[in-house]
Amino acid sequence: NDREIVLAAVTQNGYTNALALFYASQELRNDREIVLTAVTHDGCAFEYANEELNNDREIVLAAVTDNGWALQFASQELRNDREIVLAAITQNGCALLYACEELKNDREIFLAAVTQNCHALEYA
Repeated sequence: NDREIVLAAVTQNGYTNALALFYASQELRNDREIVLTAVTHDGCAFEYANEELNNDREIVLAAVTDNGWALQFASQELRNDREIVLAAITQNGCALLYACEELKNDREIFLAAVTQNCHALEYA
């Protein structure tokens, strides 16, 4: 529950910083600075953030920019956000799976997704 230690741990690159957030207290998983730092280094860490932060646009954008799969942990509202979805599919086209139906059917979004990963075709 030591904020300074957790903040130092989440600045490490790689899977260990996601684990640092996993083992952090609920209070620290809800700490905006810690979560933003963690997802900037590893978007997968977003899975362990407190749900209250799933609608924080800056945190979600940082997470999906690093790892498109993090879109699955975003709020429904942000899964409808064109910029967020575009950032996610630019990193991993298969993140299209977690976009809202309207954006899945958007030609520009769909083209960007399949250009990044042809397997995104199955999520249209």
